[in-house]
Amino acid sequence: MSAELKTQEQAGGVLHGRALALAGDWAAGRAVLEACLDDPATCRQARHLLWEICQAMGEPAAGIAHLRAMLSECPLTMRPAAAPRRRILALARLGDFQTNLPLDPLLDDQDCELATLWYDQEQPHPACLDPALVHEMLPGLDLVWIVIAQDERSAPALAWADALAGRLGLPVINTGQAIAAMNRAGVSALLAPIADAVVPPVALLPRAGLEAGGMPCPYPAILRPLHSHAGLGLHRLAGPQDLPAALAESPRAQAFHVSPFVDFRGADGLYGKSRIVFVEGRPYPFHHALHDDWRVWYYNAGMARSADKRAVEARFLADLPGFYGPRAMAALEAIGRAVPLDYFGLDCAVLPDGRLLVFEVETGMIVHDRDDPILYPAKAAWVPRIFRAVEAMLDRRIRNPRGPHP
Repeated sequence: MSAELKTQEQAGGVLHGRALALAGDWAAGRAVLEACLDDPATCRQARHLLWEICQAMGEPAAGIAHLRAMLSECPLTMRPAAAPRRRILALARLGDFQTNLPLDPLLDDQDCELATLWYDQEQPHPACLDPALVHEMLPGLDLVWIVIAQDERSAPALAWADALAGRLGLPVINTGQAIAAMNRAGVSALLAPIADAVVPPVALLPRAGLEAGGMPCPYPAILRPLHSHAGLGLHRLAGPQDLPAALAESPRAQAFHVSPFVDFRGADGLYGKSRIVFVEGRPYPFHHALHDDWRVWYYNAGMARSADKRAVEARFLADLPGFYGPRAMAALEAIGRAVPLDYFGLDCAVLPDGRLLVFEVETGMIVHDRDDPILYPAKAAWVPRIFRAVEAMLDRRIRNPRGPHP
């Protein structure tokens, strides 16, 4: 791959170390990086790190501006490998952290060389449109992975990724068309026929329709602004009296997803929410969070403060079939067959009657093994199974790109 890009990445490694020395003080780290923008040797990587730091400081637009400036000269970024035996090209869209599936923590940097080609929907770089130029810049590629996450705003980028991947003539992990179909309403329609899966119907309504009283389902109901993630603007409405305040919290949102609320509280009084990763249709447990609030995510569940919660999660990781039971496992296996993606995540829960409650199919979630192994020994033991499954998938696809996919 490009020697110039490799040199820049090495310079960036030094710069990254300087920024990490100020970890926790985002303003000081930002100042260090901004001081490097005038040096051609470090400018590119300084902008890449500023993309991250500005987002951490709550300034995503500033971060995206740095990324756009960095990619205007060359739309490629590279992560070299010490002894590469797989050369992967990720097709990504310029955006914030949630715009793409992060491959860095998923692929071993010792033997998997990763290049990312970034597509700017507002200002496409000519290199993004020329497969011959891509091959010239990145000789010896083995496989393409489309990492653009599902979002209606990413439709042009997903179409670009499919078109370019088809012209590159390489094996492809996930397709833009399949990713685009994994919106909330599409997932609801796709998975609703599965026995032992509870998939609440999802409707997308304009703000004006809701304000006029056009609630499409009975109360209690879940209201979520379009494009919202991580619980931003999420509300459970007990009745029509709760709607005005919920809408007022998201004044800029012009459309909302609405679905019936399904109570998934367990016998212990807690709400348990799982994330499961599917590799070629096979489910692998990643994490399980418990909370006394129905709005449960791993980051707000207080797992680090509760040995009891971590013990429950350890059982989930070690024995998914035993933890979930036959009805939920049968639903998981059917979901693996139904979703037309090689790799994806699922957020779900087990209901008291043993059925699986589906929240959403995740196409851009981060999967990593960076939790404290002393505090989370079960994660350290079991999460690497996902990495090994991904490696096996890549190797099979590279060896036999037209063969049957499990």
